[in-house]
Amino acid sequence: MQVKEIELHDDLSSLVSLINNAMWDDANEISVFDVESLTAYLSRQDTVFLACYIDEQIAGIASARIEIKPYGKEQWLYIDEVDVCVNFRKLGVGKYMMKSLLTIAKAHNCTEAWLGTETDNKAANALYSSLKPTEIEEFIGFNFDLEN
Repeated sequence: MQVKEIELHDDLSSLVSLINNAMWDDANEISVFDVESLTAYLSRQDTVFLACYIDEQIAGIASARIEIKPYGKEQWLYIDEVDVCVNFRKLGVGKYMMKSLLTIAKAHNCTEAWLGTETDNKAANALYSSLKPTEIEEFIGFNFDLEN
């Protein structure tokens, strides 16, 4: 198993093809990837995108952003997505990507990392709990559709 932090100079066309042809299900909520969108994402200075490989196949992907608080100049990592392909679940892929994200956060002098997941997502909750977080919060999330 290998986790690679994806950068602009990587072969994004091949990566996009691997991602779009991987085995995802509804739990992943994966949209169709394209090179232009991934390039725009990676062009921002604050983004992190990981690809996890097993035997040259995509086993999972993760995205995050390094943020700065509007006070104290503290940096923190917001973890947006951690997705594991259906055929690679229960092999430690999610944990390996999470540990990689936390290592990246430390390398960027982040003081904390934050992520959220649905309360009924048992697999995600078990994974994140196994990493011994300093705090587990319950919260309500709001989504606003801005296209209408």
